[in-house]
Amino acid sequence: MKTWKERILNAATKEETINRQTLRKRFRIPSTEMNNEAFNNTIGRTTRSLYASKALKRTDRGQYEITKKGEKMLSKMSA
Repeated sequence: MKTWKERILNAATKEETINRQTLRKRFRIPSTEMNNEAFNNTIGRTTRSLYASKALKRTDRGQYEITKKGEKMLSKMSA
């Protein structure tokens, strides 16, 4: 089972930028299954921690792109 960090980094490599809507579609999480508060407490927190560790860079409010460091992290996690 992949961790949320792996899933988010993987989504960031496939998409140009990621945000709340992109991640909901990619992970197939409808708002009926996980409300916004639960989404922010799990996926949002993980995304912000990846930003703090410089694996993601912020392009706009709530929008992130993967960095070279993030790509290296993902390759280490997958191996």
